[in-house]
Amino acid sequence: MNKNKKIILGTAIIGIIAATSTGTVLVLNSTQTGITLDTRIHQLISEADIPSISAAIIINDTLVWSNGYGDQPDGLDTVYMIGSVTKMFTATTIMQLYDNNTLELDTDINNYIPFNVSHPNYPSIPITIRHLLSHSSGIGRCDKPLWDHDEDFINWANNNIGWNLTAWDPRPTLGEFLNGSLNPAGSYYKSDNWRNFEPGTDWQYSNLGFLLLAYVVEQLTNQSYVNYLQDYVLDPLDMTSTGFNYTDYDGRNAIPYEMVEGQNFAGPIYNNYDLGGGGLRSTIPDLANFLIAHMNQGEYNNTQILQSQSINLMQTEQINIFGSDFGGYTFDGWGLGWPIYIDNFISHGGACPGYLAQIAFKTVSNGKYGIVFSLNRGTSLVDDYYLSNIFLPTINEILFDEASRLFAL
Repeated sequence: MNKNKKIILGTAIIGIIAATSTGTVLVLNSTQTGITLDTRIHQLISEADIPSISAAIIINDTLVWSNGYGDQPDGLDTVYMIGSVTKMFTATTIMQLYDNNTLELDTDINNYIPFNVSHPNYPSIPITIRHLLSHSSGIGRCDKPLWDHDEDFINWANNNIGWNLTAWDPRPTLGEFLNGSLNPAGSYYKSDNWRNFEPGTDWQYSNLGFLLLAYVVEQLTNQSYVNYLQDYVLDPLDMTSTGFNYTDYDGRNAIPYEMVEGQNFAGPIYNNYDLGGGGLRSTIPDLANFLIAHMNQGEYNNTQILQSQSINLMQTEQINIFGSDFGGYTFDGWGLGWPIYIDNFISHGGACPGYLAQIAFKTVSNGKYGIVFSLNRGTSLVDDYYLSNIFLPTINEILFDEASRLFAL
């Protein structure tokens, strides 16, 4: 069975289990009383004016359903940018280096990089890998560094969305950008690149912190973050349609859209250079493989990408935070990379211009079930209250309702 196969949900399992390149897939009967999952999703994306969305449901270690809706160039092989879901890939690479004793979680990061990084207000308190993974280092959010985007996309955003940015010419190296952004004498330094709390005592979501983690990977492996990720995460997980360069997926890339004054505006397909924090693009079958590994103690299809104890560490609260988050979840804390939510939900969302994505799972007494989805309308360039506060919680609820029903079967 091809991984693009549409698998329809129903009330009765018809007893077929097919082996595919992405793992075992249950094929379910399409007959269902009441409103079907397809109908609910069609209604929602029509009301919300979503150009396209792809989604999947995982039960324990099995992809049980996946489908695509709307204007997709290549069905379930459509490639979407996944924004900050990229951070979970960076966290995975860091924990692999922890597994093989290349780094320690509580050692000063200055032991791993060629320039000094310390909080300007707390210079005697070392910043550690644990702080960076749990967003408790004191490094600020740094939402829109000029590091991020292709020049053609910046020009489009300036002309159509009201941005006022200038592309790098030339673009600094990752090390130059980090050193220049985090040290007070640096060329790119801004005071709000740091928050006024002692490392390890408070929380501030930080894109810049995950760029620093990607740089640590490069320093400790003597290879680019992109190449390390390919060799040790993407290839072992059979993620053949995941990468950073849109030209690798010509004809398969979803077009990015942003809603401006009630109208969807299509932008140019672009690359994002926030490689450790938001630059990946992927398909739903690929993302399902990644989530299966994190739901199953680091194992996917008999391949172990992380030790079980490292998976447990990642999913254990490191710092307590409160409030609501992306997708309607309610915080219980933050782990090593993973946000942790009440009612045993673990999830990470992603947003970048023209795209949104989510990977999430729930642990119950006798197993786990999870969801992944990607869509090509964003809320990064302009504030989109409906998309952030109504659509995202609703699609999460719809998919988890169905995942719970299937899990009960």
